[in-house]
Amino acid sequence: MMEIVLVVLAAIFVSVLGVHAYKQYKIRQLRHMNENEYNAAVTLWEYARVVKDHIDAAIRHGTGVLDFTEIKVPHSNGYEISLELIGVYFRIYAVPSRYKRTGQLSFLTDNTLSVRASDRSGQPATTEDGEYQNSETS
Repeated sequence: MMEIVLVVLAAIFVSVLGVHAYKQYKIRQLRHMNENEYNAAVTLWEYARVVKDHIDAAIRHGTGVLDFTEIKVPHSNGYEISLELIGVYFRIYAVPSRYKRTGQLSFLTDNTLSVRASDRSGQPATTEDGEYQNSETS
């Protein structure tokens, strides 16, 4: 009888330990996603400033031609970034490489330099989305 009680207690202990380890894993994963999202938003904003400066310089100099060797699309951990040019207007998108693993928010910025974000299930953000607000409280 005593052996059964010990086995049950051991099973409960292992179960509680497993639940705690899983909870810690999810907390670390969420923290990592938040960090990726923040870094992607900053990278997008900085890249948008570079693209805007190059477009403005091309207009000022009357060339109307962009030198793409100077405005390469940057890398951001956990995110895929893309640039869309439409004349002098541009949009820059960032979507999670692996939705709900590397990030949850999708981002968009354009000539306004306003970074917009929304949970779009891994699809690109739109101009209808609200401005990004860093939710970290650390």
